[in-house]
Amino acid sequence: MKQIMKSKQNLFLSQKRKLQEAGCEDFKESIKFIFAKAYNVPLDHVYEPQNHEDLDKNDTLFLNMVNRRAAGEPVSHIIKSRSFWKNEFYIKETVLDPRPESELIVEITKDSLFSGMKVLDLGCGSGCIGLSLYHENPEIRLFLSDMSDKALNVAKKNADNLGFTYEFFHSNLFEKIKEKFDLIVTNLPYIEKKNFLILQKEIILYEPHEALYGGMSGIDIIKLFLRDVGKRLKKNGTFVIEFGEGQHTLLRQELLKFKFSNFDFHRDLNCIPRVVCVKNNT
Repeated sequence: MKQIMKSKQNLFLSQKRKLQEAGCEDFKESIKFIFAKAYNVPLDHVYEPQNHEDLDKNDTLFLNMVNRRAAGEPVSHIIKSRSFWKNEFYIKETVLDPRPESELIVEITKDSLFSGMKVLDLGCGSGCIGLSLYHENPEIRLFLSDMSDKALNVAKKNADNLGFTYEFFHSNLFEKIKEKFDLIVTNLPYIEKKNFLILQKEIILYEPHEALYGGMSGIDIIKLFLRDVGKRLKKNGTFVIEFGEGQHTLLRQELLKFKFSNFDFHRDLNCIPRVVCVKNNT
């Protein structure tokens, strides 16, 4: 067993160097997640593979996964999982990879949830935002919506894996939604054209462009959302939008243009305005 452990440690270190040499900035974290997935060991025991008599059978899988990461494929796509808020979510190439910045939406809304509250996660992708809110209060009525059938399938899988109750819409923004909600949360595409062209390779190659590209200004789709969101909010309803760096001034102008005046901007951990919380005026 000691010989097996030594062999695995050497393999681990050699493949970590491979990721580093391939220019993988997060090579230390990547190799840990890949090793844990390939050999089915806890993440905090990747340096101590033990009591696995058939460990050698997983070497080919491990090496293949490392090669995929070295080529630029995101770790979450390789291991089919991403941690967000307080749960692990199933992830694949048909949905946007959840980012820590989006957790801010959950943070600023979780204390306002109440029993029977109708919550819509619009453009839900993996469903991570809406399902995280349900985790905080299982008494809400959660609705998941996306224009992509493939994205909805991922969101449904995550909801079922977690044992959460939900309803769903297959809709492009509010096109097929006629109900009104107490809370609408959304992370719509907000990458503007000039920045879209210089995104990291792993984002361009492996994430769905329709979940990223927000038009020339970056908030073209958000503008369409603002045009109709008032019709889908209850009288004292709230909506929360994530947006890109440097877009808060333009977004403020659009909110005022659409007669929304009761709003607050919230900064992420890097002190960058990232989320706006808007109260319905009517």
